[in-house]
Amino acid sequence: MAPEFSEIDINKTKKNRLTVTFEMNSKTKRLHKNEWKNTCLQKMSSTLPSVSEVKQYISVFICAVLLWATSWFVFKETVLPGSDIFTMIALIVIGYVFGHTLERYTTINPVVGMTLVGALGRIFSPKNFLDNPSANGIDFHLRRIYPVIILTKGPLSWNWKYIKNNSVKVFTLATLPWIIECLTTAFLTHVFFGFPWYWGIHLGAILSSVSPAVVVPTTIALGSKGFGVKNQIALLVANAGGLDTAFTEGMFGVINSAIFSQSPPIYRIVKALLAIFIGIGLGVTWGVLADFLPDHSDFYAPAIRSLHIFAGGIFIMYAGGYLSWGGISGVAIMVCAGAAATRWARRDWPINNNPVSEVYKLLWRIFEPMLFTLSGYFLEVSEITLKDFGLIVACIFSALIIRMLTAFLVAVVNGLSVKESIFIAITWTPKAIVEAVLVRVAADSLWTEGTTTKDRWIARHHANMIVIAILITSTLGSILTTVLGPILLSNDAKVVPEDLFQPQTCTVPQHSDFVRENNTLDTLQYIDAQ
Repeated sequence: MAPEFSEIDINKTKKNRLTVTFEMNSKTKRLHKNEWKNTCLQKMSSTLPSVSEVKQYISVFICAVLLWATSWFVFKETVLPGSDIFTMIALIVIGYVFGHTLERYTTINPVVGMTLVGALGRIFSPKNFLDNPSANGIDFHLRRIYPVIILTKGPLSWNWKYIKNNSVKVFTLATLPWIIECLTTAFLTHVFFGFPWYWGIHLGAILSSVSPAVVVPTTIALGSKGFGVKNQIALLVANAGGLDTAFTEGMFGVINSAIFSQSPPIYRIVKALLAIFIGIGLGVTWGVLADFLPDHSDFYAPAIRSLHIFAGGIFIMYAGGYLSWGGISGVAIMVCAGAAATRWARRDWPINNNPVSEVYKLLWRIFEPMLFTLSGYFLEVSEITLKDFGLIVACIFSALIIRMLTAFLVAVVNGLSVKESIFIAITWTPKAIVEAVLVRVAADSLWTEGTTTKDRWIARHHANMIVIAILITSTLGSILTTVLGPILLSNDAKVVPEDLFQPQTCTVPQHSDFVRENNTLDTLQYIDAQ
């Protein structure tokens, strides 16, 4: 006979079951909560600086303090706290720290943080330190040094064999989107702001430059995991982006000289036509000389060659500006670096890992926060109304969308898949390096005679649009490349040789007969953005 249970026993049993279930659920929730906490802690700890990095930061800080303290013996109160130069230096340091902190904890390139610090510094600073002739002179001359470092650093890493084998793909991607965006920007600024056509083309020639340095590190990281390796997406982005910079430098130099040079029209036309060819000739000559002198086996060859290229670049940068032949200098510097790197690669200095390229990577690391922080400082919020800001953003995005569509179509026509073409279009988004270098060029190039109030207003608006474009497009490009890269690019790690991902190494040659094994341009080479 089955036992009988009272209603009280049944209720007790249900209550016990509910208690056990509740306790199990509570334990499960606590377990998940602990796992989530542990995951967050692990992620946070992985982003903290290592002991080695902390030591590096401390040593750099000590060096900076000692250099500043030493400068007091020369400049006295000019560099003391409260002075314009001290404020300028402090802003650069804050920009460097914030930019790289932002990079560590997000997917955003540090140039965005540096530019933002400069812009905020201008907004909240009680006075403009660039009104000080000394501070303004420092910024002016730094902008003669930046291009030498940037335009030398890029070509030292170009893969000429890849460019030769994919010339149509690389050159169309480097030039067609640039031309379309330049003309679109000129049209939109004419319609929205009433810019004369020559001012619109001048601004368009700057804003049309892509900045591979913002997206190439991410593209390379994706490539190291096998994404987009089959069609060598990383090589395409790096080399086409580098040539886009070269194209920008050549075209902008010609356009700037043609507009602002106070000389007869016929002379301007002839000069514009000859500038690029003369620049190429000078670059090849200086690049060959950098290979011939000193001897390749010389122990000091890396240092001397670095100084050789730098000294030549600085000289031609100032000489070109003085003679109003701005189109020559940039082209000559890039061609010189490319010619020298190609000749060195025929012996035992691999491209991108030769000792000279390492010197320029270090120089860029030093000058990068100066460039972007001080460029952000040129944003004059007081000059921009809410309507102006809306029109600026509309102008930037409209031209950018048309540029991206052009890049997408160029990529599709050249045999890339639809998803890969979309990714290429996304990597053609950021504007940063060329824009930052040229942020004040409009104001500096104004005619000494005949400059109107409208011209001065356009020059200020010119700088505002450039800074806003850097902040918006670099942020957008960094995020989209990181997030959409694994989605749009197929994982091809299984269909490519493993040695494609092996890093190159480089040592200084001790003897001219020493030949490095595996010295080939087939390995993955790119424009190092750091």
